[in-house]
Amino acid sequence: MKKILIFLCSILLFSCQEQVVELDIPGHTPFLVVNGIFDTDTLMFLHVSNSVGSFQQGEINSISDANVLLYENNIFLDSMRVDFNNQDFINIFEDGPFWAADENKPIYYYSYDALPQFGSTYSVEISHPNFETVYAQTKVPNQIQLAELEIVDNSDQSEDYSSTLNLSFFDDPNTNNYYRINLYRNTQYEDESGEIVRKEYPLELFSNDPSFSQGIPFDGYSFSGRRVFFSDDLFNGIQKEISFDFDYKIDYETKDTILLQLTSFSEEAFNYYNSMENNNDRFFSDIGTEPVPIFSNVENGAGVFASGNSVYFQVFP
Repeated sequence: MKKILIFLCSILLFSCQEQVVELDIPGHTPFLVVNGIFDTDTLMFLHVSNSVGSFQQGEINSISDANVLLYENNIFLDSMRVDFNNQDFINIFEDGPFWAADENKPIYYYSYDALPQFGSTYSVEISHPNFETVYAQTKVPNQIQLAELEIVDNSDQSEDYSSTLNLSFFDDPNTNNYYRINLYRNTQYEDESGEIVRKEYPLELFSNDPSFSQGIPFDGYSFSGRRVFFSDDLFNGIQKEISFDFDYKIDYETKDTILLQLTSFSEEAFNYYNSMENNNDRFFSDIGTEPVPIFSNVENGAGVFASGNSVYFQVFP
């Protein structure tokens, strides 16, 4: 019996052959990529770059010589221009034994010296001699009307989640609404040299609100995260009440300030951020994971052109 098993295994081993399969990968025609989210608290700006195919060795670069036409309610405002004095940098990493950037590339922004107005529709037409002309538009949503805001000290009941934030706002019944909530802690301290150092960072939020479909369940909460995106599907046209727990010890002797950022988003912005969050929250495994498509509303290109209306409220002190 042992000899028969050895013989069968030998047949299987010698019968295995390596087979090369050639794939016909279609070519990629580069197109313009536009990224800009107009917010009522910031001057209008956007970024333009180029696309690169999945199997190509080309580079993604900022495009600084495009013609960017800006319209408000179908009326031409002006051409957006590159501000070469205001730039960011992107770090390019290559495989290697050390975690360090191999190259820094500048990112240039096209800007227009004005704040977007809520209720207005903005559109852009972007052309370049090397690419097909692209188009996109967005309507800036109205401002959120806050009804209630309070912070509750729970330190005598919980060591981990020592504070609770309660808020409520009115939802417009005449339109589909999309929201984002951030909570920031602003703190300052004196360093060793006597200089005052100021820092701002987001606080982790925990909630069991049924409107929050994203985020990672944690420690009995259905949602945990540093920002939350949600729509009014479950509360259209009514006053929405929300409660968050968060890890912060209320101390009136500190110089801390807690700020609430409440943002009303356009549908394009919500779909874009929602796809980004789904992509970040997707399940990873050793055998791979299914990619999540990132939303785009740029005609003939890719990226997102969207808008938001942010208001800030001081929660503490």
